[in-house]
Amino acid sequence: MYFQKHSIFLLIFTISIFWTSNVIAESDIRCFSGNKACQLVATSLPLRALPKSMSALYSKPDISSKILESNVKAFWPLYVFERKNVNLTRNPATGWYQVGQQLKTAKGWMQAKDILEWKHALVIAYSHPGLGEERRNTVLMFKTKETLNQLVEAEEPELIEEIYAGLKRKPPIIHNDLVSREPMRFVSIDEKFYMLPIINFQTVDLFLDETRYLQIAAAIPGERGTADKPDTVHNTAFMEQATSAETIIGTEVDTLGFDIKFVIDMTGSMGPYIKGTRDAIAKVATMISQINMDAQVRYGLIGYRDDIKKIPALAFTSKNFTEHLIDHKEFQKVIATAKAADIGSADYQEEVFAGIKEALYSTWNKNTIRFVILIGDASSHQVGHPQNTTGFNATEIRKLATLHKVNIIAIHLKAARASPDHELAETQFTTLSLNPGSQLSSYLEVAAEKHDDFEKAVKQVAKTLSIFISEVRQGNLQKLHDVPSTETISDIEDVGDKAEVIAQSIAAAALVDYLGKEAHPPKDITAWVMDRDLLNPDIMALDVRVLLKKRELNDLIRSLEDIQKAVKRAELTGMGFFSALQGVIARSTQNKKISFKGAKKLAKTGILPAWIEALPYKSQILEMSDDMFVELRAQDRIDLERDIDSKLELYRKVNENSDVWVNLEEQNANRNNYVYPLPLTALP
Repeated sequence: MYFQKHSIFLLIFTISIFWTSNVIAESDIRCFSGNKACQLVATSLPLRALPKSMSALYSKPDISSKILESNVKAFWPLYVFERKNVNLTRNPATGWYQVGQQLKTAKGWMQAKDILEWKHALVIAYSHPGLGEERRNTVLMFKTKETLNQLVEAEEPELIEEIYAGLKRKPPIIHNDLVSREPMRFVSIDEKFYMLPIINFQTVDLFLDETRYLQIAAAIPGERGTADKPDTVHNTAFMEQATSAETIIGTEVDTLGFDIKFVIDMTGSMGPYIKGTRDAIAKVATMISQINMDAQVRYGLIGYRDDIKKIPALAFTSKNFTEHLIDHKEFQKVIATAKAADIGSADYQEEVFAGIKEALYSTWNKNTIRFVILIGDASSHQVGHPQNTTGFNATEIRKLATLHKVNIIAIHLKAARASPDHELAETQFTTLSLNPGSQLSSYLEVAAEKHDDFEKAVKQVAKTLSIFISEVRQGNLQKLHDVPSTETISDIEDVGDKAEVIAQSIAAAALVDYLGKEAHPPKDITAWVMDRDLLNPDIMALDVRVLLKKRELNDLIRSLEDIQKAVKRAELTGMGFFSALQGVIARSTQNKKISFKGAKKLAKTGILPAWIEALPYKSQILEMSDDMFVELRAQDRIDLERDIDSKLELYRKVNENSDVWVNLEEQNANRNNYVYPLPLTALP
């Protein structure tokens, strides 16, 4: 079997995702002839379903019966009371569901083609496809799990290669059991929201590594397919757009630009590098003007030092020197006013995270691809340190950057003499610059004593980005296909050459994400997929998320705040964790149905929202008991507190960012019902 040629490396997250090993079939669903909601046998949880847009509710399982509701509230969970002749292998699906809004009362019937079964409250999103030779293959969607299984576990990968090759033919040659496909252009769920709920799944062990077969449904809020022309491989119109490569469409290209914010350490040791950055930008500006290049690049400047509550003489913790992003001429004037601090900070570390946070939340231009160039020689204070002013660690800052679609290039200035801080700084800078679409971090190490190398690196990054956007604005997208492999990048020794390749790679990956706005993912189909690249299973093809309403995230924030207080109270007083938590809850004004009687772990107390316990995953917090808390070492408790602090900050920022929340119902303006597809890895 060709999987033997690959060693699949699974990412290890703060949480570990748990999936049962058996596929859920109809026999795993127990219905009661409409007397009460159907249940999942394994968990006894009620079976839920999501109505698609523009769907009707009937009095009987017959389209000629009375219509009780002509436009059912889209994507609002309903309980399922009966499944009548349901066949999800057909596209569109056939049969009927008896549904209701209340757990004990059925209201009417809906056609199966208008319903998405939603057993797990999970959705999936297409992962960033990557670049060049390392670009993953598009997701193929099959009618049956059996066909997918046979192809994946066959000893001949050429069987799958033939399917991909057939789709490129004119007219295409289509595998008998192929239903649909992911478009060639990347469809970012943050740019064009779509729904891919997981209806069913099976976990399989392929050579000691887990792979999942997923049965998914596909929907796009506000849009519906037609019965005679569904979004399948047999629909010519769908296939034409699905097989087209990245193109720039419409008038947005006339204003498309790059926003570049320099985030610079402005403590005492950084004076020469502030000057070096200014000189590098001046040279790039001269180059642009000499060749009259059509580039739309705007600059910003953020400085960071250390916590001024600890050292007031530093003047600022972080400072935005550019209220609005400006052109290269104005930028040279602004950066000329920036100076390194005259005094040192209390320790070697600075407030790097505060500088990045300021860059993320300050103004960006519309219709631009966003970059931060981080320049520093020291690490940031970790979460829990008294001088950490953000409450974030590097991982959470990276998630925020991804949320805001900001790409980070990190230039780490390493002093010649060994420093105990070098390793931590490198780890943080590497994490911050691990951008979507790249298997390697956009991290550039520069010897601090080599000022010429530093200036060369900054100049090359700015120059490469300027040339890239100029060519894109002229319609040249060839650079998307000419990106060197990550192995090539790691072999480059010259700082300037390495900076050029990193900048080109990060720009190309960001552009792939941007251009996905023009693609149209399939809708109103049901199919089986694999969560990995069919030909290169080292690469994850799908990203698991939980779809939260705003009020559900608010509930999670309040619950986690209580847990956070309990952890700190137990630490200070020495009392048991559950006793501390009961004390916190007693003081809470929240109306919660919480019971510690018989609860051996946190998940069973009812303090966390019910939906989180229903998800098929485990976490340290959910599994926490009195005994586990007692057994935690001092450092483990510190790490637990830091993890909770960071996640709370992340949730609050997501909650505040109105741009990322999606309204599934145009007629409903209640923001508490807006949704956000939170990555499963971001849960506590």
